[in-house]
Amino acid sequence: MSTSLRRIRHVVALILATLLCLTTCFACAPELKKKITVEDAYGPDAKFGKPTPYGVMWLPDGDSFLYFFSEGEVTGLWRCGVESGEKEMIADWGAITQALRERRPHWQAPEMSDVNTTGRRDRPSTSISPDGGRLLGLLSGDLFIYEPATEQAEFITNNPAIELTASFSPDGEKVAYVREGDLYSLDLATGVENRLTERDNEEILNGVADWVYEEELSVTRSFWWSPDSSKIAFVQYDTSPIQDYPIVDHVPIQPGLELQKYPLAGTPNSTVRLGEITLEGGDTIWIDTGERSDFYITSAEWLPSGEQLSFMVMNRDQTRLELLFADPSNGESEVILVEEDPYWINLIGGVLVFVDDDRFVWASERDGWRHLYLYSADGALINRITKGEWEVGALYGINAEDSFVLFQATEKSPLERHVYKAALDGSGLTRLTEEEGFHGANAAPDCRYFIDGYSTSSVPVMMNLANCETGKLSAFFDGTIEALSEYEFCDPEFVTIEAEDGTTLYARITKPVGFDPDMRFPVVVYLYGGPTAQIAAKNWGWFHLFDQVLANHGFIVFTIDNRGSTGRGKTWQAPILRRLGEVELKDQLEGIRYLKSLSYVDSERIGIWGGSYGGFMSLTCLLKAPDVFKAGVAMVPVTDWRLYDTIYTERYIRTPQANPEGYEESSLLDKAANLRAKLLLIDGAMDNNVHMQNTIKMVDELVKADKDFQLMLYPQERHAFVRPHTNAHCFRLILDFFLEHLGGADPDW
Repeated sequence: MSTSLRRIRHVVALILATLLCLTTCFACAPELKKKITVEDAYGPDAKFGKPTPYGVMWLPDGDSFLYFFSEGEVTGLWRCGVESGEKEMIADWGAITQALRERRPHWQAPEMSDVNTTGRRDRPSTSISPDGGRLLGLLSGDLFIYEPATEQAEFITNNPAIELTASFSPDGEKVAYVREGDLYSLDLATGVENRLTERDNEEILNGVADWVYEEELSVTRSFWWSPDSSKIAFVQYDTSPIQDYPIVDHVPIQPGLELQKYPLAGTPNSTVRLGEITLEGGDTIWIDTGERSDFYITSAEWLPSGEQLSFMVMNRDQTRLELLFADPSNGESEVILVEEDPYWINLIGGVLVFVDDDRFVWASERDGWRHLYLYSADGALINRITKGEWEVGALYGINAEDSFVLFQATEKSPLERHVYKAALDGSGLTRLTEEEGFHGANAAPDCRYFIDGYSTSSVPVMMNLANCETGKLSAFFDGTIEALSEYEFCDPEFVTIEAEDGTTLYARITKPVGFDPDMRFPVVVYLYGGPTAQIAAKNWGWFHLFDQVLANHGFIVFTIDNRGSTGRGKTWQAPILRRLGEVELKDQLEGIRYLKSLSYVDSERIGIWGGSYGGFMSLTCLLKAPDVFKAGVAMVPVTDWRLYDTIYTERYIRTPQANPEGYEESSLLDKAANLRAKLLLIDGAMDNNVHMQNTIKMVDELVKADKDFQLMLYPQERHAFVRPHTNAHCFRLILDFFLEHLGGADPDW
């Protein structure tokens, strides 16, 4: 054998041995996980969506409940027993609604547009009768009744106009609803419909809230049955003082036009009054709301006996809330309780729950933390129920027999929410949920049982069945998304940062998988920054998957909750009063100072993005701290608070007439010339919340200042983008923007 031949054979042997070794190594190596992409997270074929139970309706005995669950092509109506945990599909809801739809082929419902002429979003829902024997639903603009016992479904209305906010009477024999601004009742036994109100013009709304009440006070249905089913109390809204705001759909050949009643800060609201009418007919009795001219009626509720009607009235500055009781026979009223706050009054999560005719539970921030108090019906304080440097988030209800109240609170940690109970005398505070994260309860009528829905920073949705004696009974829904196990997932870290003035700030950091502290990484700051929200917390948020996408491209993602956000008491929120964006910016810059102290952060490559209030804050950071950020994205942003609505804006900054300096300082339009970073503006062309006018005016000022920027408008999208192809395009655009201007890391690292 020649030397050359031996050499060839030797080389071949080495190659074969190497290949064998590599094959063995690959076989033994752990399976490589995939990296989450924008399409995986937000595209039409998103990998991480999972159907969840929805539309829970408790049966009267409180031992079981109905709910809907959609999987594949089937939407089922299910029943679940709390103690047993057994689930049973009792009807194919999709088949029921399809059969109903086929009975009305001759006309299309107003649901073709998701916003009607009042500007409110139509939200069809299903409710259960007081005896649990019937379901009331809305389909193709009409109401229908379904009886599980007979498996029969029938329409009860037949009108081209949509019926809104329908509700069973307490005796279950009638249904009330609003059609074209008027209140109607319908007798289910006879099918006879009775028009209860007759408005003078289209500017009047009886029993259904105008846009700003719905958006900012969470008011939709504005009528309330008396306990004996003989009377209905309702709020009448005269929207004529509000200017029409035009919203244009540019996609059709002939553009569509919506005229929305939208009160800009400092302009007139609807004038409101509270009435009461009997089903037998007769004149409306108007309730005395006192000597006041510019106010909000935030809610109303009959006392359990039905002998009195309670309602709450708040002044325009939202610093004084009055609870009044009225005599429905003559409309006379008296003030029972007055709550005053030098900053503003928070109504989110519920304020009032009646124990009986003689007692009620009241929520107040009078000591700087939102807590519960027990009052007698004459307005005298009986005792405090909760106290401490933590706050009550939501008030779920009362078990009058065992004398306890069920609620959500931050007692364990401001980064979490848990479900608690406490005796009405203030004793026996007990946390009923265990798993770390954000918990919320859907409680049975008597609060003996509840569905515990919760999420963590790495698990989207979980549901347990629980009782108020022993806590968790059993798992109801496992929200684990199995597809996530096939992908690299970077669990966020939580850190505390001490600001220069000693304030403790909470933040979360998401680092790429395989993070190497000896490398230097670009950072993308995600923020919201506004009141009523908290995002640096131990729960799942809609932005979490995009954090993962950014991390997979070599970015560190950083989020910090500034003062003004929720979860830490009124003194934490109050500094934003009259100067939106000022203290929030200071705290966000404290976060940047912390980032720059980290050896692995490239301080020359820091970007920022946010939407809505976060869009306002992103622009605030770019224009008021122009040398800090290299690139930023502002999505559906407020750019001048004179362009936003009355209730939200005036709560925190008062009116432009009362606080012109605050509006001038918080406006971003006159600061366009400060822009040094790369900027991407994104908006929905039919946003009926933060109107596109905000973005257009910002564009105008940037052009005047000769600034380069990018702009993307999404046709037919509102404030929250809902179409998968829009979301995928939007997040891909943001990702590419940061990759271009911040660089990212080696995509294969």
